[in-house]
Amino acid sequence: MNKAKSIIRIAILLILGITAVGLLFGMEQNKDNTSWFIHFVLDKAFAIGTIWCIVRLYNHWSKIDPWFIAYDKMCDEVMNKPNPTQL
Repeated sequence: MNKAKSIIRIAILLILGITAVGLLFGMEQNKDNTSWFIHFVLDKAFAIGTIWCIVRLYNHWSKIDPWFIAYDKMCDEVMNKPNPTQL
């Protein structure tokens, strides 16, 4: 059951990330300037809100989920001992 929870959490972050990128880089194709501006502002606001949710969820789950803990540990090890050929 623990593996299933980890996979579901990763899938949630992935879906939210794809949604945020789509909203952030997508452009509305309305001809009316007022409608275009409203959609532009709302899309970017929803994208920023989605990114905020991703950060909050990752920060919470990285403390309790074993897969996120292992990922953070691997990243810390690489930062402490970087590959000399990649410097």
